[in-house]
Amino acid sequence: METYVYGDVILLENFIMNFIILWCTARLLRHRHSWLLLSIASLMGAVYALGSYFPEFKYYYTPWMKVIFSLLIITIAYLPNHIKDFAKLTGVFYITSFVFGGAAFGLFYFINGLKDIRYGAFFIKDFPVKTLALSAIAAYFAIKYGWDIIQYRVKREKIIKEINILLDEKTVAVTALIDTGNSLSEPITKAPVVVVEYSSIKELLPKEVQKIFEEGSQDDFEVIAHIMANSELVTRFRVIPFKSLGTDNGMLIGFKPDEIQMMDNNERLNIKNIIVGIYNKKLSNGGEYSALMHPDILNRM
Repeated sequence: METYVYGDVILLENFIMNFIILWCTARLLRHRHSWLLLSIASLMGAVYALGSYFPEFKYYYTPWMKVIFSLLIITIAYLPNHIKDFAKLTGVFYITSFVFGGAAFGLFYFINGLKDIRYGAFFIKDFPVKTLALSAIAAYFAIKYGWDIIQYRVKREKIIKEINILLDEKTVAVTALIDTGNSLSEPITKAPVVVVEYSSIKELLPKEVQKIFEEGSQDDFEVIAHIMANSELVTRFRVIPFKSLGTDNGMLIGFKPDEIQMMDNNERLNIKNIIVGIYNKKLSNGGEYSALMHPDILNRM
């Protein structure tokens, strides 16, 4: 009995699956990505999959050739700058591919069973689009929460780093604790927040803002609004709600610095999309650190 395959269907299905896997990989690692590059890489993968149906191209489908081609797709999709980034992307790409494939097969088997078995092998025909979509969703959440658990266990809960905070040509150095318990982010931009003791950040602040904390008026929103409206750095300041640091429903005054600098493996990291929250109490009883760093910083290292 002859079996027919339709090239356009194969291309479309593989393009969709490749795109989902590449997008999930970028999403899980919070890696910058271009929709155009993801589409080009997905299309290349789809064409490569279509070529496997031609016997004359069999030499291009050995295990080693498949690995090489997958590495090429990763390079095109993400344009990694460092070998460390490339290794992370490759690892998560393969994990995502395996989980996605397992989820797709598991859902198909659960819904349809294996009805077409020949010579000890099974064949899947007419793979439903709904099953593909459900498997993509299942795979994404499985990897997302599994990846969070892995990060939580592998990375140390308490990592202390020396950081420099730059604002308006001024710089202060503080000791920061990168803590998995800090998930505070700015509500509008969702930028991660570094909570810093006022005494450590005082030199960066304008006199009128220092006055808020010196007089203990950081909870008086009328005073804050009046002072900040007349500050030269009014566009830099934020009000951040929080439910920690001993307060159920509190507000932090924060600002967006020019950047935060941090050393990692003799490499200086310049982090710009971040908010500094000002805390008018002590964060460490022993004085080991004066700032709490958002754990998402680890994903930018």
